[in-house]
Amino acid sequence: MKIYIPENRSLAFIEKKATSEFWDKHWEVDDLRNQIINCRDSWFIEIMKKYLPGDKGIILEGGCGRSHLVHAISYQGYNAVGIDFAEKTVKRVNEAVPEIDVRYGDVRNLPFRDGEIAGYWSIGVVEHFWDGYEKIIKEMMRVIRTGGYLFITFPYMSPLRRLKAYFDLYDKKLDKDMLDKFYQFALDPRKFTDDLKCLGFTLKEQVPFDGIKGFKDEVRFLKKPLQKLYDYNGTNVFIIKIKSYLDTLFRPFASHCILLVFQKRIEI
Repeated sequence: MKIYIPENRSLAFIEKKATSEFWDKHWEVDDLRNQIINCRDSWFIEIMKKYLPGDKGIILEGGCGRSHLVHAISYQGYNAVGIDFAEKTVKRVNEAVPEIDVRYGDVRNLPFRDGEIAGYWSIGVVEHFWDGYEKIIKEMMRVIRTGGYLFITFPYMSPLRRLKAYFDLYDKKLDKDMLDKFYQFALDPRKFTDDLKCLGFTLKEQVPFDGIKGFKDEVRFLKKPLQKLYDYNGTNVFIIKIKSYLDTLFRPFASHCILLVFQKRIEI
């Protein structure tokens, strides 16, 4: 269920509350080590190298989950650290891949000094807090060094979602008992960017992604066929090309998520 919240220009997903226990269960998999070390997250790494080529400072992933990206960053020779509040998951990661630095902690109260972080990755974190992301972004501002970078992704109000909201195609009635099942928001990137600018960040780049998912989740009559395509992990070259083509086609107006790259402004 999705509820549009006009005052926040955001879309609330009512599914299951994203507690630490929820994530511990969600991230529980067999052969965790192989899943982590075999994932290189090449697109994210390319973005990071563009802005932080060979940087020797700390690269933090706040809300690192299974820590695929922490390993991928470490694999590239960076000084990577992961923080997550799902305690059991952190313990499993530490046991499975002890060579990477992953710690139990809260992104609203980070164990780092002011300006200690060169680059901060936040992959699908800020949208899960019903009370908002203010404390999280203030901590980002505190720990990122002057001139450092924030790389952040979240589900967003794509042009398609904004169009549906404009034509009142979402429910707007939010009952109190729904809060116990709140999972995430699709956030307005314009409002988010304004909030970050007020804290001293400059937007450097924005990249929508996950076009098929965004389209299939909003256009019901195409959901079933597109779901099969979205889930396809085989080797058929034709299907892979069709999947890539459709994702590229849908991406500008219907992507599920967006990546924003910010730089903490250098004082003059």
